[in-house]
Amino acid sequence: MSVGRWAMVLLLLAVGSSLAAAQTDPRLVSAVRSAQEGQGDSARASIQRLLDKTAPTDSLYPEILYTQAMVADNAADMRRALQRVVVEYPTSDWTDDALVRLVQMDYATRSYDAAARNLERLRQDFPQTPLYPQAAYWAGRTYFDLKNPTRACEWLADGMARVGDNLELQNQLGYLYQRCGVKVVGDSGAAPDSASARAAADSSRTADSSGTRATAPAVDSAAASKSQGAKARYRVQVAAVATPGAADDAADAAEKLGYPAVIIRERGLYKVRAGTFATREEAQAAVKRIKSSMGGSPFVVAKP
Repeated sequence: MSVGRWAMVLLLLAVGSSLAAAQTDPRLVSAVRSAQEGQGDSARASIQRLLDKTAPTDSLYPEILYTQAMVADNAADMRRALQRVVVEYPTSDWTDDALVRLVQMDYATRSYDAAARNLERLRQDFPQTPLYPQAAYWAGRTYFDLKNPTRACEWLADGMARVGDNLELQNQLGYLYQRCGVKVVGDSGAAPDSASARAAADSSRTADSSGTRATAPAVDSAAASKSQGAKARYRVQVAAVATPGAADDAADAAEKLGYPAVIIRERGLYKVRAGTFATREEAQAAVKRIKSSMGGSPFVVAKP
């Protein structure tokens, strides 16, 4: 690999590094710090010594390999260490990090097919990884370059639904998502939908007159007792995804918690909204429970 291409790899690996897992062992933390301070040879030597005296069956071993990749001084050594994590330790806490790094390297070298394979492996093997929004950004770039905008937009929509409070990554995903021909509207607040959007919205699943599945379980008794006899005014949006299948999965997860779910198709996304609440306070309490169980960034919306 040319010096210029290696520099590009390092630049891309730096993007989103704040989302990567931090080393947990003080010796590895020290090695990374040494490399950052320009003492790369010393860092690499210390990591190699640690590898030599650590059994491959030790749970620390994949973390050492991942750290070895992060302080490597050439692309071949970096890729070799990352691939060892992925191949030899497919269920470790460091494998999703290694896959994202490999995607970045593949993209930097224009190996888009390889990047796509690693992305799909990440999606299949680590569907709940906190690195998913970061991976979605690289998936958007990768699939656009592969002339597959449908797949790019599916990844980007899912990434935006799970990005949380990372404003920089929100902006990066939103910028790419403009290429999907969909106006990106921030869903971070509880602003009600427009009347025209409500009129045009349609559910993608069999529904009763209230818009929820006829077989959905009842809302938990505490919420039900509070809302009894009161007009339901709020729901909790738990996801905004690109595919009906992903929406069904989110809705099923919400219903397992006792919140009837409805899916509304709007602006190219499937928005999953759960529960019916008379007051914002009740809905906000449900937000905490849903977030604790399902993750993501659920928020209160006015009931359509």
